[in-house]
Amino acid sequence: MLLAPLWAASSTEAQTRRQPDTTQLTCAQTTDLINRFGAINLKSGPVKFDRYVASRNQCFPGQNVRTTTVPTKDTMHCGVSVCVEPRENNN
Repeated sequence: MLLAPLWAASSTEAQTRRQPDTTQLTCAQTTDLINRFGAINLKSGPVKFDRYVASRNQCFPGQNVRTTTVPTKDTMHCGVSVCVEPRENNN
C-alpha cells in the first residue's frame, strides 16, 4: 500500500520532466513545436505550465486567442498564443 503513493509521485515527476521547457528552447524551436502540434502544453519556468496554440481552431467554442510571451533560450519575450475566455481578452 505504501508503494502506490510513491509510484504516483514519481509518475507525476516523470511527466513534468518530459514536458518541453521553453527556457531550454529557442523562440523558433518553441513556435515550431506549437505549429507542428497545433496545441501543446509547455513549461515556461520552474512552476509555470500553459497550453499554447497555433490558432483559434485549437480553442474551445467561445474562446478567443490572445498573444502573450514566454521566456526562451534566446529571448525573454517570445510571442505565442493562448486560448482565453472572452472576458480575459483584454488582459
